[in-house]
Amino acid sequence: MKKPTRKQRFRYWIDYRMAAGTASMVKLLLTMVMTSVLFVTVLVLLFHLHADGKSVIAVFWDNLRSAMSSSFPSSDSGSLLYIVLYTLLGLTGMIFTGMLIGIFSSTMRGRIVALQQENPDIIEEGHTVVLGFRIGEYALLRELIVAAEDEKKTIVVVENMERQEMEQAIRKNIKVPANVRLTAIKGDTTSPSALACCGIPFCSTLVVHTRDKGRTIKTLLAVEILLAECEKRPVIVSSVDTNSPIFSEEMLKENGITMLHSGDVTARIIAHSATQTGIYEALLDIIDFANYEFYFEERPELEGLPFGAAVLSARKAIVSGIYRDDKALLNPPQDTIIQKGDVLITFEEEPKDLILDDPAGCVLPEPSEEMLEKIIEEVVIFGINSSIGTILEELPDNIQHVRMIGLSPQDKVSFLPEEEKYDTDLIFDYRSTESESNLCDMVRQAGHICVLADRRRKEEDADTETMLKILKLRNLKKRYGLNYTITAEMRCENNRNLIASEETEDFVVATDLSSMMLAQITADVRRAPVFMELLDEIGSEVYLKPAALFGLTDTELTYQELLRRVYAAGSILMGIRTPDTPFKILADTTGRIVLTENDQLILLSEE
Repeated sequence: MKKPTRKQRFRYWIDYRMAAGTASMVKLLLTMVMTSVLFVTVLVLLFHLHADGKSVIAVFWDNLRSAMSSSFPSSDSGSLLYIVLYTLLGLTGMIFTGMLIGIFSSTMRGRIVALQQENPDIIEEGHTVVLGFRIGEYALLRELIVAAEDEKKTIVVVENMERQEMEQAIRKNIKVPANVRLTAIKGDTTSPSALACCGIPFCSTLVVHTRDKGRTIKTLLAVEILLAECEKRPVIVSSVDTNSPIFSEEMLKENGITMLHSGDVTARIIAHSATQTGIYEALLDIIDFANYEFYFEERPELEGLPFGAAVLSARKAIVSGIYRDDKALLNPPQDTIIQKGDVLITFEEEPKDLILDDPAGCVLPEPSEEMLEKIIEEVVIFGINSSIGTILEELPDNIQHVRMIGLSPQDKVSFLPEEEKYDTDLIFDYRSTESESNLCDMVRQAGHICVLADRRRKEEDADTETMLKILKLRNLKKRYGLNYTITAEMRCENNRNLIASEETEDFVVATDLSSMMLAQITADVRRAPVFMELLDEIGSEVYLKPAALFGLTDTELTYQELLRRVYAAGSILMGIRTPDTPFKILADTTGRIVLTENDQLILLSEE
């Protein structure tokens, strides 16, 4: 092995000094400058190039000042040796100054970048922590910001991606008001150490929005470690993209966790849309924070009175049900007696807006004849995924049979091993849907078509395939004059905007409704059973009914008269849907109302 040369030793030494950091490099530069100044001072004193009477310290200081200011001598400043020495000293100072500025500039730039990338320690209390974020999905954050209204609020978003990338994506797609402080944190949501800076023990609300089953479980376990010694636990709300529960109700209740199964929510909405195009948009309007929301009001004066008296005497709010024993009873029978401890479930713009006009003197209407639903001969389900079981269970009773297309015999075995357990007759058509003649024959008798996303594929690929199916179905409908409506499942929120919805189409986004529900539940966990009841086949749900079905078209009515007519048929009026207005609430209407044959009533009803 060759012995290292002096050049190699010098470079090795320089590399070591530079690797030691900014302080080491500055020390090296100062040493070089001071050595140069000292050398020049010695030569100046030795050759008597200084002015008479100057001390050694004065000469040294003048030389140091010349170096620091990078000043150069003029041609008549002195002898040639004087000019050469002070020129070299000026060059040394110039090099030192340039290198020093470069070092500090590079260090400051690196520190700024580090500050942008490093996670800050959250020092607030009562903030909201959101664990999980995906670019393109902003419904949850948008609703949390709207819910803050004018109050000061801090929202912390945690995901394992660069902070700047998250913040830029959020601020580009969401308007963040001055009263809301939104902070992005880069971290693994399943690691307690990564979440330690988020102030989880001091937050008021914790939202787990990781979606994936395994990641959700690990994230909740990480949170429990951080909350092990916490006296006051925050409200914990979680969503997971499954159709079946992953924890028992007892375990969730013991740990104060409200769990929302977004896959189940999506499946129920698709099933409800099978006979009611526009129901998805109506539900979005009901659940978002924009106008009216569900609130809970204690009204002791109603104790012992029938529920119908509260519904018919309500002003500025819609009485929707009773909250009793941690359960939501939506639109119970009108003669249900309100008991001590019952809380009214109201739909109103602001809490405590409800005004009751003489409920004790209210006369309940005589029940009217049951409205017969239109029979739908056939519903076609295009594709298959893990939600199919829930969809078939939730389909309305007025569907005669369901035709399954766009699947293979193996798909049937994988997703529907026991199709006989469903009440609806199932027809499996394994012909290729690539052939236009085959596809036209399959959908010719359909009253409604549900297009399911292939969850075995990547989300973007699944949505692209869904959009191609929609375009094919639209083309067939126009070319052959077919009469069906379409409900399509989209996996990504931003992909829905790429394909415009027609009047007879609903695009159900997997994350939209569940994200809005999560935001609502964070404000009041009692809303969770309300939303589950709204989407459950058993009990009361949201329906769209033509005004003509109640014989209410071309007739002038007051809001109270309209409410009473609808309530006699067993339904609570939530609002109306017109060709120009997707959702209009009438609770504050004082004038006369005239409905047309194109108007629909948005109802809370069992049928």
